[in-house]
Amino acid sequence: MRGMWEFPGGKVDPGETEPEALIRECEEELGVRVEVGDRVGRDVLLSHGQAVLKVYVARLVGDAVPHPHEHSDLRWLSAPELDSVPWLPADAPIVAELGPVLG
Repeated sequence: MRGMWEFPGGKVDPGETEPEALIRECEEELGVRVEVGDRVGRDVLLSHGQAVLKVYVARLVGDAVPHPHEHSDLRWLSAPELDSVPWLPADAPIVAELGPVLG
């Protein structure tokens, strides 16, 4: 959905844990390695009903700089800036949960 924003990540492959999938997806999408932390928010059933969105806190490992390999843009947002972009409907419920995490 052009012009909308989403969290990085993607599908969990067979035999892969959710944190392993997030690490792989961040390498593929952003060219960085991350350390996965706690879950944020609740499960969000996607509109087609075939998948569930789960969001985790992640921290960059090393000094690599993220690049939008699979997207047109990339932006770091502080807690007060979270509402400054139009989020995909599935990602929007998680945004409210991020304020306290980003503190």
